[in-house]
Amino acid sequence: MVGVPHVVESKMAFSLECCAEILAKGRIRHHVDAEQSMIRVVFVTREYKNLRGEKLAIAQITAPDDGRRCRVTLERAFAVGADPSATCLAFCRAAADTPLVGVEFDADCENLRMVIETAVEDGRLTRLQLLAMVDSLVEAAETWQATVADGVGRVEPARQAGKALKPRLCERRGAA
Repeated sequence: MVGVPHVVESKMAFSLECCAEILAKGRIRHHVDAEQSMIRVVFVTREYKNLRGEKLAIAQITAPDDGRRCRVTLERAFAVGADPSATCLAFCRAAADTPLVGVEFDADCENLRMVIETAVEDGRLTRLQLLAMVDSLVEAAETWQATVADGVGRVEPARQAGKALKPRLCERRGAA
């Protein structure tokens, strides 16, 4: 068979190869890490700064549960700071105000992770779904950067603060 199938003929609802194909067709540079079963997409950001102080966000795309879910994360998205409980609470509040975006904290390695995931059951993940997930996660990181700048306070979503951030991939690629 030539090319990569959209749906794998097994228990998997979809695969990383499907995601890689969507990204490639959209001419979005990405790296498939077969060893770690993930795809990485790097973004230059306007406001968000990673833990090294760089204006870069690295989105990781995975297909957990035998491809029944698509999960997009920003690992170690923000520093935990001196009071992990207060930091987690502030980011949980930000997540509650941000549609689709969640936050997870792994205390063992002080990893404050931003996450968006969706179930992929009988169909396949569409181009618009994947790009919207990645867009939303990176835009949330941009907005949540204010939490860090404000000393871990309450975050207003950009649409309420009057900033109206534009989607990155969907708009540029004509997917919206």
